[in-house]
This record gives sequence, structure tokens and C-alpha cells, in this order.
Amino acid sequence: MRTKSDRLAAIRKIVRAQRLSTQGELRRALRADGVQVDQSTLSRDLVELEIRKSRGRYVLPGPPAESNGHAQFEAAVQSYTTCGPHLIVLRTSLGAAQPLAVRIDQAGEASIVATLAGDDTIFLATRNRRTQVVALRRLEQWFGDKHE
Repeated sequence: MRTKSDRLAAIRKIVRAQRLSTQGELRRALRADGVQVDQSTLSRDLVELEIRKSRGRYVLPGPPAESNGHAQFEAAVQSYTTCGPHLIVLRTSLGAAQPLAVRIDQAGEASIVATLAGDDTIFLATRNRRTQVVALRRLEQWFGDKHE
């Protein structure tokens, strides 16, 4: 029998490698990998791993620049603040806003509907106040507590 950490690692590996849109598909992929899991346990594992659906498929959490550029963008972000219930204004160093906005869009964060970037400012649109709070938490995870 595999341990929980083995099961979680298998889930991460499969989600990273395959485009899966249902828990049934994920359970079948896990079973093919030798991991038996019931639906309720899989649901809890997905919550624990912060795996969510984006554009109809499961995606892993992570900063917009998961691999090598995260530190560069973390340093480039100067601050972020809310502006009403649907907008977050993110200030960056000069020239960093557009490439960072692309990375944020690529991250597929469900709470962020769209980005609009200038040279040193990014507007992040959210659907409502609740998703704005989720987006703020994600920005804090990615870039540290720079909320004004």
C-alpha cells in the first residue's frame, strides 16, 4: 500500500502531465499508475494540494513564474491595492508590468478575470469582492505581503 505522500505526489505528477477535466478521469489515471483512491479522499487531496480547475481542466497551484523567474518578479512587484470591489492595482518597477501580466494570465488563477498592463502598473479585474479577496491572497503567496 502506498503512503499518503506517495498518493499526493502521484496526483501532482498526473495533473502536471495530462489534461484532465473530471475527478473520474483523474481516478482512472491514478488507478493506471497503481494508486487506488475513492472520490471523497481524492476531493480532500485536491483541496490540500490546492489543485483547481482552470479553463475546464485541473491545474497545479504556483506562482506565475514557477521555475526560474519568480524571484525576479517578486522583486519587481512594489505594491498592490484594491480599487473598488472588482479591481486590484499592482505597481511594479519600470518595464516589468507587461511580462508579469503575461505570467499572471498564464497561471490561470480563476479569481483573476483579466489583466491590463502598462509599463509599471497592472490592473487585475475580479468578478466580485469575494474573488478579489482570493486574488489578494494569491498575490501575497506569489509576491509577499505588499498590500497597501
